Amino acid sequence: MDKTLIVFACLCGFAAAQFNSFGSFGATANAGAYNNYNRGQQPQQQNRQVQEAPRPTGVCRELNERYPVSGSCDKYVECLNGTAEEKLCPDGLRFNPNVNFSVYPCQYPNEVSCLERSALQPAQPTDQCEHQFGYYKLGDSRNCSYFRNCVNGVGYDFQCPEGLAWSSASYRCEWPDEVEDCDAEAFLGFRCPEVPISKELGAPAGFRYYRADNNCQKYFLCIGSKPRVLFCGSNTAYDELTNTCVSADEVAACPSELRAQAARVREEEKQLLAKELEFNAKTTNKRRYQYN
Repeated sequence: MDKTLIVFACLCGFAAAQFNSFGSFGATANAGAYNNYNRGQQPQQQNRQVQEAPRPTGVCRELNERYPVSGSCDKYVECLNGTAEEKLCPDGLRFNPNVNFSVYPCQYPNEVSCLERSALQPAQPTDQCEHQFGYYKLGDSRNCSYFRNCVNGVGYDFQCPEGLAWSSASYRCEWPDEVEDCDAEAFLGFRCPEVPISKELGAPAGFRYYRADNNCQKYFLCIGSKPRVLFCGSNTAYDELTNTCVSADEVAACPSELRAQAARVREEEKQLLAKELEFNAKTTNKRRYQYN
């Protein structure tokens, strides 16, 4: 009975670790449409959080393997052809014991949960960076789109696509209402209007849309009380009647120049379609004549 309980506990722990790992990489959707911003770094590896009992440093159980130094989050031992060598990740990175041997094992903190391996080397800050490597938010809760990527102590500044905010938790550009330290209303310059709650029906269901006051191609999506900003494509504008993007010449709120340009594009597309239909009709008639 005791052995059965031990095996069951191990399986439960492994399953929970798998679940936590998957959740840490989940994204927003949403954000997916924009999403999202690719950092151009190594692909993220699934962090299975498989815990291994500490072993003496310098012992190789396999010819080619890596394992953490007990208590440390950035030190590890690499066995190459059975020869062990202790190594240290660059400042700001963490050792991930769960990646394949062919993958570089030092990764960003959002990709590695150190758990009991909490010890880290002393930080090596520069004038631009807290650590030699890492991603860091710039600005305050009202300016959420800027972040810095530090590589060998040199900072490179970036900005998320318009309407998205940098998340220090996921290391990605997310919807501002999903970033804990971002004030979505102040950041986007829009506050969702309050909607009266019906005593009979309760709170209103679904999403609400509002066109921006100063841009007919820009509109806001309110999820609850939090806004997200969206944009219509070229020569299109937001139509409040249908809650969709339509040709800009159909939206009176658009500037005359944009409406005229949209009308020209529509006319050109109409003429092109007519020519295609005429060509297809001639081709069909020609084939019929040949067969007859």
